Amino acid sequence: MSGGRIEGEARREGGFSLVELMVVLVIFSIVTAIGLPGLNKFLRSVELSGTVERMSTSLRVIRQRAVTENNNYVAVLGANDNILWWDDDDNDGVKDNTEKTGENAPIPSWMTVTNDPGNTFASDTLTFFPNGSASQSGTLIFSNADGFQRLLSVIRPTGMVTVQ
Repeated sequence: MSGGRIEGEARREGGFSLVELMVVLVIFSIVTAIGLPGLNKFLRSVELSGTVERMSTSLRVIRQRAVTENNNYVAVLGANDNILWWDDDDNDGVKDNTEKTGENAPIPSWMTVTNDPGNTFASDTLTFFPNGSASQSGTLIFSNADGFQRLLSVIRPTGMVTVQ
């Protein structure tokens, strides 16, 4: 015995060996490979939901402006894969250079937007009137390749915009 240690006892240094680190990295890689496709699918569904919510919010704001400013607002659904809108001051349904206008960010190319066969919009032009009503009713189906879908509906008599 010398210095409080038993002869032949090996002194172990702190830390991990290279083999231990490699095993941990292999396990981490396997878990990541298994979980990544599910995470990507989840993130695409979140982005689809966000896009539908953004579109519905825009339509609600357009409707509210029609009521507040007491004149028609027109929204074109699907123009360049987004919503184009204008303040129809002269109530002629045509966008003039003097009328306020705007548009949403485009819908991502991996997302599909179709009319619901059971509740189809008659045209892509939707007018909101000062009493809050809309020119037509309909439902748009937003979907992705993973089978996830959300519905955006407009109800003509009330102009209500809903998302399911």
